[in-house]
Amino acid sequence: MAIFLFFLILLITFFIFFVIQFYNIVFRSYAPFISTKRNVIKKIVESLNIKEDSIIYELGCGRAGFLRAIGRKYPRAKMFGVEYSFLPFLIAGLQDSLTNNNITILKKNFFKVDLSRADMIYCYLNLETMKRLEEKFKKECKHGAIVVSCSFPMPTVAPQKVIQEKGESIYFYNF
Repeated sequence: MAIFLFFLILLITFFIFFVIQFYNIVFRSYAPFISTKRNVIKKIVESLNIKEDSIIYELGCGRAGFLRAIGRKYPRAKMFGVEYSFLPFLIAGLQDSLTNNNITILKKNFFKVDLSRADMIYCYLNLETMKRLEEKFKKECKHGAIVVSCSFPMPTVAPQKVIQEKGESIYFYNF
């Protein structure tokens, strides 16, 4: 009986998560919870040349896989994952607590996060969100900040470079 209740609660939890995800995607134009592929993360990390003590943000961090990968190359970096959805935030926080790193997971709407100190920002979102973020980046990013977007470009800012990794376009911007 206890096992049945456990699985029932687990099933209900996942159902609620998917209903919330559906609502956020369809009615609020949020990006779906999809993790960046490991080979894409590896390609991005290899392509970056940033200071050892950089301040790095991952907007819509999900499980914060990008931050953990970049933290291995830049262990002195200060990293912030910003996630609005509860379940990915919870998973990222649990994974973060089990590792010794410089990652802070924030449960916030990234449109309300001050990015003025960021040296580097990573996003894997959607076209509508990138359009809205473009204005935020123009207003808040300090000179020299790097923004990397997987799959979805900003509509009016030309990327400094675009690299391909197994069908994925990765856009690099300098502000």
